[in-house]
Amino acid sequence: MTIRDVLLEQLAAIYDENNWFVCYEISIQDLEDYQVHERPDDHQTHSIAELLNHLYFYNYRYLCRFRGEEVDELPRYYDTFHSHGSLSWRQVAVNNSVVFAEFRKEIKRCSDEKLEKWAATLSHLFIHNAYHIGQVVHIRKQFGTWSLSPVVRG
Repeated sequence: MTIRDVLLEQLAAIYDENNWFVCYEISIQDLEDYQVHERPDDHQTHSIAELLNHLYFYNYRYLCRFRGEEVDELPRYYDTFHSHGSLSWRQVAVNNSVVFAEFRKEIKRCSDEKLEKWAATLSHLFIHNAYHIGQVVHIRKQFGTWSLSPVVRG
């Protein structure tokens, strides 16, 4: 299995193919507006909307960097959880899906040398997504809005 194959498999697992854990597309399926802004009782946990903002911020930033585009200076960590402009959570969710799809295209067509250079960074980015997608599912379970089961391999 090549680095390209591994990265594409990781990307599919976090983006649109349930595997060992729930993918992004399933984690946000059937969400209502009020549900994405709810917080658990401890109020220390981010809302689903905040998690989606955070993922979009980093995913888009790294896609731009992967393409060789300039990116703005990194803001404070907690600022990445807040709304980016006037985008609704639904638009942020769609934008995240677009970024995942663009990553898939870029990984498929870039050189082996570029992938070798970026492999660890992309792998860590994808693990970062898996972590926060798990938080989305956990929040949904806490509020009783989760009724889906992942396809688990083993």
